[in-house]
Amino acid sequence: MSTPSWGIVMTAREPGDLVLANVAYHLGLGASEAHVYLDDPVDPAAARLRGLSGVTLTLCDAAHWASLARGRPEGQNRRQGLNATQAYRRAGVDWLIHLDADEFLRPRGDFLAELAAFPRGFGYLSVPPAERVQDPGAMQATIFDGGFRRPARVPPRLHRALYGPAAAYLEGGMSSHTTGKAFTPTGYDYNIRIHRPRAAGQDKLPAHSALRAHTVELLHFDGLTPLHWLVKLLRYGEQDEATLAQMNAAHRLRQIAECLETTDPAAARALHDRVQGFDGETLARLRALGLYDDTPFDPAPVIARVLPDVPPDLTAQGFDAALRRAYAGNRAGPIATLLASWPS
Repeated sequence: MSTPSWGIVMTAREPGDLVLANVAYHLGLGASEAHVYLDDPVDPAAARLRGLSGVTLTLCDAAHWASLARGRPEGQNRRQGLNATQAYRRAGVDWLIHLDADEFLRPRGDFLAELAAFPRGFGYLSVPPAERVQDPGAMQATIFDGGFRRPARVPPRLHRALYGPAAAYLEGGMSSHTTGKAFTPTGYDYNIRIHRPRAAGQDKLPAHSALRAHTVELLHFDGLTPLHWLVKLLRYGEQDEATLAQMNAAHRLRQIAECLETTDPAAARALHDRVQGFDGETLARLRALGLYDDTPFDPAPVIARVLPDVPPDLTAQGFDAALRRAYAGNRAGPIATLLASWPS
């Protein structure tokens, strides 16, 4: 079997060092292509991304959206899906996976062999997620500190017993999604969506068309720092009610609602720690059940191979500073209020 080629696609609106780190890491991991769509057409990250071999950069300006959708869609998921499908149709690799800027693939074996063995025409390879959590009492040094919880698909009563007060804010033990992302074989008339492809044209996808990957996982950093997580929720809260409901499940809507109602920074941090942290008893229980992995993730050596001269700043302090700069023009609204009250 020949070694398959693969690539990534993302639509990003995050601090530039995170986007750069994500792209460089996956190129260093072996991706042949990185299709990067910058949701902000004047994003300063464009300058450094253009210099990376293998990167196809698209600025999502008015001309881009006029050609793709007769105007910029309001919903973030819709924009991501349209961009990912365009990249899929243009891709010159055997496999393409849609990622967010806060998602990093971690090999657990020879995932290229797994891709090579995949039965052509069956469907796609589903990459299971692991979601970063942190000790609320620890000082965060880098944006990748912490361990990882895995989905727990259990009845509601057991879910409440496992996660206690945090259960209402989690689905399957995760604050974001339990679905993961999909390696999709190219050459089909598929539409690419956030988590998986959809059938289009003459190419069908059977009801059970996914095989679960066993040699690679998706590490999701749902909030690179506590401040980032809270800003993310407030950004979601800026959407109209219909778009918000379409984009988010019930547990995420509860997170957003409480975040919007919280004006005190200490209470906001407590919300983060309740959802994205853990207490010792819960951690011990999850570890015993195989639902927690404390194997560290340090992408810096891989990133340094691609960006040896000026590596991105991966410190939590630097990330929060970049986040503040990104929203410096916001003089009013919940995000501005949070940033003004949040300790530097």
